[in-house]
Amino acid sequence: MIATYRSLADPEALAAAIDQAYRIRVRSCVLLRSLVNDVYRIETADGPLAFKLYRTGHRTLDEVGWEVRVAAAAGPVMAQGVPLADGSAAGQIQTAEGVRPYSLWQWAGGRKPEPPFSDDLFRRYGAGTAEFHAACDKADLPPRRFDVLDALGWPLDEVLDRVGAADRVTFTRLVAAARARLSDLELDHGICHGDVSLDNLHSDGGRVVFYDLDRAGTGWRAADLTGVSSTPSFAAFLDGYRSVRPFGDEDLAAIPWLSVVDLIGNLHFHLVDKPKLRGTESIGEGWADRELQALRAAAVRLG
Repeated sequence: MIATYRSLADPEALAAAIDQAYRIRVRSCVLLRSLVNDVYRIETADGPLAFKLYRTGHRTLDEVGWEVRVAAAAGPVMAQGVPLADGSAAGQIQTAEGVRPYSLWQWAGGRKPEPPFSDDLFRRYGAGTAEFHAACDKADLPPRRFDVLDALGWPLDEVLDRVGAADRVTFTRLVAAARARLSDLELDHGICHGDVSLDNLHSDGGRVVFYDLDRAGTGWRAADLTGVSSTPSFAAFLDGYRSVRPFGDEDLAAIPWLSVVDLIGNLHFHLVDKPKLRGTESIGEGWADRELQALRAAAVRLG
């Protein structure tokens, strides 16, 4: 049998495996998304749950269990994990390509925000991010490596191999400047969500509820604000964040440079990783072009 990079489980067989592992009666199992990991909506008598089946080699069983424990420490601002019948935080199953870890989650309350997005939403969004950081500060959790500068190592090299000569020169200079600038700053450090975006939260009345800790880890907290910093409502977000915990001037100064690191990581995903999962035609979807344009604009703005 030829080696398999990624397989899709039979939903009926997966439902049976979930039923056995969690001792819950699964009424249906429907695939929502299949990309880095596979996410399913599980219907039960008590309502929907989210089942996450991780790609082989992407996360270890302990790392998936760590995500569940981080959510528990964060409290109501995070969707919570559901333990297996034996009390374990996460499990694993054998598939065609090897062992794949999994976790089961409560369905986040409320619903995903829809445009137009208000400043009030962004204030609650910022306050929720700060509540997540503050709760993790109080928790006795082991670190999980989240070095944002990883993207400036071999991922950068693979990105440079796939762009034109002019971009290679521009991006190499920009990355060198980012390294130098970030090394000069004293930044808040702790557990980060890793992917703070409107795609990973629900608005539930007067609060927000986050989910998806796949990219969570221990690192510079300012990295959690890079995505939202480019939105028109960033001032409202920052106001909400600072209503809960401090966010200093040096952390604010780091955001444009951390955004460069983030863009390199995103480019690597769209140019290198995603084609392995969805084929080279995925490069034509426009995501890679947008990240390239954003990096070029950053080079002009920060140069």
